[in-house]
Amino acid sequence: MGWCVRWLLATVFFLAVMAGTGYYVFNYVLSGGAYVKVPDVTIRPITEASLMLAQQGLEIGGQTQVADDRVPKYHVIVQRPSAGKVVRTGRKVYLTVSAGNESLSPPNVVGKTLTEAEDALRQTSFTLGAVARIAHSSPRDTVLAQDPEATRLLASNATISLLVSDGRRSGNAWLMPDLFHKPVQEVLQLLAPFGVKPVPNLVDQPDQPMDVVLDQQPAAGSLIQEGDRVVYNVRSSGTIALPDVQRKANISYVVPPAPYDRELRIDAIDRNGGRVTLYPLDKQYVNGEPPRLAPGSSLVLPPVSYVDKMVVEVYVDGQLAESRFYETGADPKITPHDIQ
Repeated sequence: MGWCVRWLLATVFFLAVMAGTGYYVFNYVLSGGAYVKVPDVTIRPITEASLMLAQQGLEIGGQTQVADDRVPKYHVIVQRPSAGKVVRTGRKVYLTVSAGNESLSPPNVVGKTLTEAEDALRQTSFTLGAVARIAHSSPRDTVLAQDPEATRLLASNATISLLVSDGRRSGNAWLMPDLFHKPVQEVLQLLAPFGVKPVPNLVDQPDQPMDVVLDQQPAAGSLIQEGDRVVYNVRSSGTIALPDVQRKANISYVVPPAPYDRELRIDAIDRNGGRVTLYPLDKQYVNGEPPRLAPGSSLVLPPVSYVDKMVVEVYVDGQLAESRFYETGADPKITPHDIQ
């Protein structure tokens, strides 16, 4: 009988230990333990972010590296869950980390028109290099190839050269004259016989002379044909009227308040009604999803070029939140819209 009692007591003790262990596992492993607030680790080095999360009993989940020329290398761009959210200890926080400006992918402009390709490159830190033309069955000014290709990772200030269709030439072709250091008053006169469209681009280069051509595209000696665009850089004194001047607009936006991260989209509409998305670019998507920004954070875009006038539309979570009208370099006229 004593043996049976001892065996019964041992069995009861074992079951009690197992029940206690199961309760602990459920509360601290499955449920996650105590509640804590997620710290803000954005714009911090990944090592510091890891320490801050560990101090709150949180862990770093998966990390995604994204090239970004505005956030230093190895610094956090976006976190999920966002700062201030209440979670249980043991929760994983997923980070998007900057790869710096040493490894950016250029936009893929193959198949676009030359004008679209120029606009796409202006929205990045890359610069347009040589533009070569060949006779091709594709419509004139279609980009056939780019060098380097869009799959390459490049320095943020790399130059992108293009191979462009010249179409099936049926008219006369001429050699592009050299406009370098020619007075802007002579540009229209020099280009008039060719039937091309001159487009001045204002630049801020204090060490250069005013009202003369500082650079041109296409380069001198290139083949040109009626209807081509000829872009020339000029530092203007403001005393000479320039037709179709390219202006630059600085665009920034502060994400409105909300208890959650918000999706932002910014579009530009040119004077002809053409629409292009300034943010987010393809390279800023993460796993096919657009980036989400924390309320109160500020988004600053690279300067955007436009001719004559432009409308910029800001969408928050798919709703039109703000319209800005730009014209001839003046401050924009801003119209806010009600959103939820």
